[in-house]
Amino acid sequence: MKTLTKDEKEALSLVQQDVEITIGNVFSSFGEKALKNLKSLSGIFVALYFKIINHDPKTPNWKNKDDVFSTNNYANIVESVIKVHAGYEEFSNLKSYITKHTFLKVENTFGEAIGHYTAARDSGDRHERFYYLVVSELDLLNNFSALEFIQKNNMRRIIIISYTKSSNTEINKENKLNGKLINLGFDTLVVNGLSPASVCEAVYYAKDLKKPTIILANVN
Repeated sequence: MKTLTKDEKEALSLVQQDVEITIGNVFSSFGEKALKNLKSLSGIFVALYFKIINHDPKTPNWKNKDDVFSTNNYANIVESVIKVHAGYEEFSNLKSYITKHTFLKVENTFGEAIGHYTAARDSGDRHERFYYLVVSELDLLNNFSALEFIQKNNMRRIIIISYTKSSNTEINKENKLNGKLINLGFDTLVVNGLSPASVCEAVYYAKDLKKPTIILANVN
């Protein structure tokens, strides 16, 4: 499995610190619990936008861009903050960008990601774009029919990152989520979702599997 160097890990950690400062400043009125929940997702999105996905902030609609789908408002908020840090918008427009891309947008769904994947495949897409779904554990449990469809149609370029408050031991002991996913045929990886480096390494491994994969990212 590909691992990051010490310098790469430190660079991601510095970006994560900056992002969490931004979240604290912009959403200070949200309250301590909400801020903690937002900051807990920073590692996932820092990993995606600063190391994993193929993208160009100067050309948001670039045809070879990997797609990221966030299925709830917490994830949408953090993704918007990360994208400003990554250069999709000037910091002076940060609040309006977050409003436009979070509170004024239609919520993404599993169906939207599947639709994009299917349309690209049917059009003869050969550039190997990846599709990343960032979902809560509850989103995952509520979309088993979509998961079955992804698995049945071998949508190998869909990688699902589900953030959970359950540890590796708890997931395996309770056998509620991991067991169901294994029964569907998914390879599942349980990682420290607070660490961008851990998320990166899990995604690299998932991509090498060449099959639909679910990463359970513990953000507790």
